[in-house]
Amino acid sequence: MKISSSDGKTVSEMKQSFYKTIMLLAMAAWSAAAYGQETITWQECVNYAHLNNPDLKSSLEAINKSKAATGVARSAYLPQINANAGVNTSKTIDKSPVDRKEKLTMSQTQLLASMNKSASSITNSFSYGVSGKQLIFDSMKTIYDIKAAESAADDSLFQYHIKSAAVRLELRTAFVKLLKAQESVDIAKQIIEIRKKNYNLVKMRYLAGREHKGSLMSAEANLEQARFNLKQAERNITSAQRALLNVMGIYSYINIKAQGSLTDTTAAEGRPDFDSIVKRHPFVLSARKQREAADYSEKSRIASFLPVISATGGVDQSLAETAGTRTNNVNLKAGLSATMPLFTGGGNYYNLEQAKAQSRKLEADEASARDQVMTNLEQYWIAWQNAIDSVEVQRKYLAAAEERAKIAEAEYSLGLVVFDIWITIEDQLVQMKQSYLETRANKLLAEAQWIQAKGETLAYDK
Repeated sequence: MKISSSDGKTVSEMKQSFYKTIMLLAMAAWSAAAYGQETITWQECVNYAHLNNPDLKSSLEAINKSKAATGVARSAYLPQINANAGVNTSKTIDKSPVDRKEKLTMSQTQLLASMNKSASSITNSFSYGVSGKQLIFDSMKTIYDIKAAESAADDSLFQYHIKSAAVRLELRTAFVKLLKAQESVDIAKQIIEIRKKNYNLVKMRYLAGREHKGSLMSAEANLEQARFNLKQAERNITSAQRALLNVMGIYSYINIKAQGSLTDTTAAEGRPDFDSIVKRHPFVLSARKQREAADYSEKSRIASFLPVISATGGVDQSLAETAGTRTNNVNLKAGLSATMPLFTGGGNYYNLEQAKAQSRKLEADEASARDQVMTNLEQYWIAWQNAIDSVEVQRKYLAAAEERAKIAEAEYSLGLVVFDIWITIEDQLVQMKQSYLETRANKLLAEAQWIQAKGETLAYDK
């Protein structure tokens, strides 16, 4: 059974991928215990989450449930056959009345004896049989019920796609945040080196009597802040690791390291065909299937006002034995039955009105779903393009800040600029390093949101 045509893999192939990932993670856990940390790729995260994420498991079971519901709807068109069997034992007591003339000639003792005198018989019986009923015509009510169930089953498949797209966004966000946390540690170390150099330069000028104590204390505070930021960045890695493991469906801690970087070569692209994306978007298709199921349910309610014709048949056999006498009866039955509701207290009418209202509601929901998807596509595509362009802008700001810092450091060493001007330039360098990191992470997150807005599932990365 294929989970979906877009996944491109059968359950068997997915299981093989799952077992391979299990082995990789087991090796990762062993390596982590032995060496402290193990690297995990984005593809490995996708493979594991694809089969182990609890939300996806729940959606898969919803598909199985809806398929079973379709089978239940189809069963109404198949013969309904029942078997019956029974064993019965009965005892009959017959107290015959005494004739009046006999009473006159009987003594009192004989009369009492005759009144207590009774006859009894025991009958053992056994019966069994088979009966059946076949629907012939129900004004297409069962057909509409089957079509409604099939539409619901299709909807559950699109709901799985929607959930898979949401899981991919959550997984990608957690992966990018782990990459960001890892790189934050490296940047925090770079900033410590910058602050150390600043402190040593200010201290040297202070000892030479060319700088006041306030400047020295400010440089020392900046160094302590940088050291604190490093500790904070290291702590954030653990939180990011647990968030990623949780989306993958792993609830025990593993010291993992995300492989990759926040730098990629993605360039701004032309405006995509939003109308084409909307037509195949799982959110829109799900709304359409829900509306179709409601339409079929409405037709089924209408058919409930019309006659139902069925064929019935059966065979029964009963065996009985009483006082040595045996009887054997065979009963064959066949016939047609027709039923038509005349008055149900208004239940059928209100059920129909309810179904009509549901159809109109879901028709409006389908139109709303299309509008919402179109709006999201426009919004997240623009946000992604802006994030791409922003990275280049921040890169140039960082390059400029690095160049200014080199010049200002030389000027401060020569006494050409005062401490306040020089340290402001150094602060801008630190800020630009952090802003460039943030911008690169936002670019990948904006891309993930754009992919989710298109309705792409975890199969997008396979």
